[in-house]
Amino acid sequence: MPSDRLQQLVDSLAEQLQRSVVIDDPQVRLLATSRHFGDEDDVRVRAVLQRDAGSAAVAHVLGSGVSAWSRAGWIPAQPAIGMHPRWCVPVRWRGELLGLLMVIDAGQALTAEEAAVIGTAGEELAAVLVADRHAADAATAARELLVAGLLSRDPAERARALAGLAGAVPAAGQVRAVVLALHGVGAEDEEQARAAVRRGLATLGSRAGTAVLTTAGPDGGAGLLLTPGPVDDAAVAELAARVVAEATGVAAGRFTCVAGTGPPVAGLAEAWTSHRTAELATRAVPRLAPGPVVDGSALGVHAVLLRVPAEEWDATALPPELVALRAADPQGRLTGTLAAWLDAGGNAPAAAEALHVHRTTLHYRLDRVRELTGADLDDGGTRLRLHLGLAVARLLG
Repeated sequence: MPSDRLQQLVDSLAEQLQRSVVIDDPQVRLLATSRHFGDEDDVRVRAVLQRDAGSAAVAHVLGSGVSAWSRAGWIPAQPAIGMHPRWCVPVRWRGELLGLLMVIDAGQALTAEEAAVIGTAGEELAAVLVADRHAADAATAARELLVAGLLSRDPAERARALAGLAGAVPAAGQVRAVVLALHGVGAEDEEQARAAVRRGLATLGSRAGTAVLTTAGPDGGAGLLLTPGPVDDAAVAELAARVVAEATGVAAGRFTCVAGTGPPVAGLAEAWTSHRTAELATRAVPRLAPGPVVDGSALGVHAVLLRVPAEEWDATALPPELVALRAADPQGRLTGTLAAWLDAGGNAPAAAEALHVHRTTLHYRLDRVRELTGADLDDGGTRLRLHLGLAVARLLG
């Protein structure tokens, strides 16, 4: 909530200019707003009614580069979302961006004197914002630090986090993790990325009866769904899709967003295991899954392979028999046959049915695999090596 002084300054400036004024935080979340002066647009009306300007407006404001501005300037109109031009003053304290002071001016008719008045107001607002922010940031940072500790692989750190959260969160019969990962974030996109992560994770709270714990950074974040009882997998997937959709809206094409979901676990003490699976699932896009949401519980053997550092993956990871087969089988028919047979656990009728071929055709192709590779397909170790090799080939694309 804004302090009384912050609201007073915004109201005073608006009355002096006879224009609508708003102060947002660096991620374009509403802190304080004046009354309307007949200049309101669709974005402002939504922001006042819902205390949220919408992902498209956030993307447009941050996409204008305001996070890096050292002085005031125009945010251009965006007719597609019903947004008039805004004169924007980046409110800074010792170089740190604390907020965005914006004045609607559809005709871009601000005088130099009015711009100077707005600039002076920005300096006053900076002093108020820095005081308000310290307390709020300290509380948020402390909470997120505990959630991050809860997801640590260090048992001692998890124990400390559990103790710190004791009594501060509702008891949960089941916990599931949703991890949001961003790819392609440039140095100039960090504030936009933070806004994307926070807005995306905030949608997790839309499910009735669900408490949410989150931790976030510029390259992604995690949310823990705390529920009294089981939640349907489809419902969790739908929530994760909303997270990605909201984050993608803020990204506006500057970077991409994917999400992974983890399995249900009993209580916060085991939340880190669900988080680990969900985090691994985000690595499966696009090599193993088109995304943007991947169920970590469905990764199979790839959940193990994805733990290997990416720099270790190259063609030398493939067994020689598979290398020889791929060289002799450019169309992939024999390779696909081998994969289907191994997936079926060596059950020829099941593999033939999956491939929609006669069993005679299946056996002929497997014989060709033996001839081309020299592989003993009756040997369990050879089967395991080839099956893993095929999984690695998927990772390599």
